[in-house]
Amino acid sequence: MDWVSQRLQSISEFLNARLSKRIASWVFLSIVVIEGVILVPSVMRRERELLNYLRSLSTAQTLGRLDAASLTNLRDDRVIDYVKGIQTNEVILGGAIYDLQGNLVGSFGEPPELTLTESQRGRMSDRYYRWEQRYDAPWDMPPLGGRYVLIVRHNAAWVQQEFFAFIGRIAGLVLIISTFVTGATLVVLRRLLIRPIMLLRQDLMTAGQVIGDDSDTQTLVFESLRYARDDELGDVITAFEQMFGQITTAVATRKQSETRFRTLVEQAVDAFFVVDATGQVIDVNQNACDSLGYSREELLQLTVSDLQPSLSPADFQMIWQQLRPGVPQTREGWHQRKDNSGFPVEVRLGVLDTGRDRPDRPQERQRYVLALARDITDRRVSEAAQARLAEIGELAAMIVHEVRSPLTTVLLGLNSFRSLELPERAQTRLALALEESERLQKLLNEILLYSRDPALELEAIELNGLVHDVVAALADDGGNGGGGDQPALDVITLAQPVIIQGDRDKLKQVFINLVINAQEASTGDSTVTWKVHPPTAKSGAVSIHNSGDPIPPEILPQLTQPFFTTKPSGNGLGLAITKRIVEAHQGTLAIDSSAELGTEVTVILPLAGI
Repeated sequence: MDWVSQRLQSISEFLNARLSKRIASWVFLSIVVIEGVILVPSVMRRERELLNYLRSLSTAQTLGRLDAASLTNLRDDRVIDYVKGIQTNEVILGGAIYDLQGNLVGSFGEPPELTLTESQRGRMSDRYYRWEQRYDAPWDMPPLGGRYVLIVRHNAAWVQQEFFAFIGRIAGLVLIISTFVTGATLVVLRRLLIRPIMLLRQDLMTAGQVIGDDSDTQTLVFESLRYARDDELGDVITAFEQMFGQITTAVATRKQSETRFRTLVEQAVDAFFVVDATGQVIDVNQNACDSLGYSREELLQLTVSDLQPSLSPADFQMIWQQLRPGVPQTREGWHQRKDNSGFPVEVRLGVLDTGRDRPDRPQERQRYVLALARDITDRRVSEAAQARLAEIGELAAMIVHEVRSPLTTVLLGLNSFRSLELPERAQTRLALALEESERLQKLLNEILLYSRDPALELEAIELNGLVHDVVAALADDGGNGGGGDQPALDVITLAQPVIIQGDRDKLKQVFINLVINAQEASTGDSTVTWKVHPPTAKSGAVSIHNSGDPIPPEILPQLTQPFFTTKPSGNGLGLAITKRIVEAHQGTLAIDSSAELGTEVTVILPLAGI
C-alpha cells in the first residue's frame, strides 16, 4: 500500500507540475494544428463530394421525367411550365432557364442566386451557399442540350448535416490521436525530463534549507544524482552537485573566517561599536559590554548620545558628514557606564561599507561607523606621572646646577689644605672629605647627564675599530684586563668591516661602562669576552660576557632603572645612562644571566644606510 500511495503521490505531483501542464498543452495543441492542417483539404474534398453526389442524385431522379421530343416542339414561354415538373423532387427548390445567348427565359420555384454569366465566368460553375443551406448548379441534360441551360437550386441541408458529421468524426479522431500522443509523450518525458527536474528542484530546496540551517552536509544525498546521464540534463545535475560542493566549501571557509574574526573582535582589548547613520548602536563586542556594564541586548537599544552624553545627535551628524572611506579619525571622549560612572576614551572612527544597497533608498549604499574605543585612564595617569617626572627632572637639573658651583669651590678649598702640614687625623679626614666630594661631583654630573636627552653627533663608524680604540683607552687607564687583580679581557673582532651610524664618544662611554661592570662582576682568575658578531641584513651586534655570579631573574628588569644598583659604592645611573644612549641610536640593550652561561650584555645597533 505504501508503494501504491507513493506512486499515486508521484503521479499527482507530476500532473500538477507547471512544466508538465505546459508541455502537455503545447504537445496537444501542436498535434491538433498539424492534424488540422493535414485534414482540412480532406474535409473540403468531402464537402465537394457531397455536393457532386447531391447534384448527380437529383439529376438522375429527374432525367426520366423530361422528354426531349416534347421540349423540342415547345415555345420558350411553355418550356418553363414543362420544367416545373422536376420540383416533385424534394431536393430541388427551384430553377432558372437561360438560352444559349445568356438571356433569362424564365424561372420557377425558389430562383437560384447563381446566374449563367457568373457560372461561366467563375473558376467553378456551381455555387454553394453554406449558411443558407442552398446549392446552385447548372445541369448538363441531353433533353435541354442545344437550346437551353438549366440552373437548379438545391436544398443542401443534408449536405451540411453530413459535412458536420464528417467533421465530428474527424475531430474525434484528431482528439483521440492527440490525447494518445500527448499521453505517450508525457510518459516518456516524465522519465527523461519531468521527474529529474522535479527531483532537482526538491534537491535545490533541500540544499538551500541545509545551508540556511547550518546543518551537516556530509550525510546529504541528492535524489536527482541517479538521473545524471550523459546528456544536457545530466550535465546540469552534475553541475549542481559541483556547485553545492563549492558553495558548502565557500560557506564553511566564510564561517571559519567569520568565527576567527568574531573571536578576534571579542577578545580585542578595545571596545568595538558598529553605529548607523542615526547614531543607533548596531553591534558591539564583549569588551564594550564589560567596560560599560551593559549586556549586549541593552547596548543594542542605546545610541551614541546615551554612551557619551557630551556628544549630541547634532554633533554626531556633523561627524558622520565628515567621515570618508579610507580616512579614519581619532577623537577623545568620555564614556558613561550603566552605573553613571565614566572613564576617558580614545575613539578611532572609520566608515564601514557593507556593499549592499539600502532598501528604503536604492540610490544609497548601507554605511555604518566602526568605532574602536580604548580606555585611556592608565595613559592619562602615566602622562600625568611623566609630566611630574619631567618637572622633577627639570628641578633636579636646576638643583645640580646650583650645587655644582659651590661644590667646585669646596673642592678647591679642600685641595688647598693638602699642601698644609696637618696632623695625621686631620689628613685622614681631609682625604675622606675629598673622596666624598669627588663622588658627589660625579653623581651630580651623572644626574645632569641622565636628565638630558642625549645629543648625538652621528658619523659612520667601523665597529671593529671602535672596539680596539676602547681597549686601548682601558689599557691607558690601567684596566687592560691583563694586570693586577682585573680579569683578562678576550677581544674577538671580525675580519670584514661592520659600518654603523653613531656618536663615537657616546658609544665609547657605553662600552667602557659595560666592560668595567663585567670586570667588576668577575673574579680575578676569570675572563671577560668582548665579541663582535657577524652583522645581519640591518644591524650589527656586540656582546660582553663574564662568568661571575648570575643575576637573579627578579633583579634583571630593574638593572637599567635609575638609582637601582647592586654595588655598595654605586649610584645606579651607569646602566640607565647606557640604555638611553643605545636607544638614542635606535638600538637595543639586552641582559641575559644564568648559572650555566654567566652574564652577557648585548648591544645591537643599526647599520649605516639602513
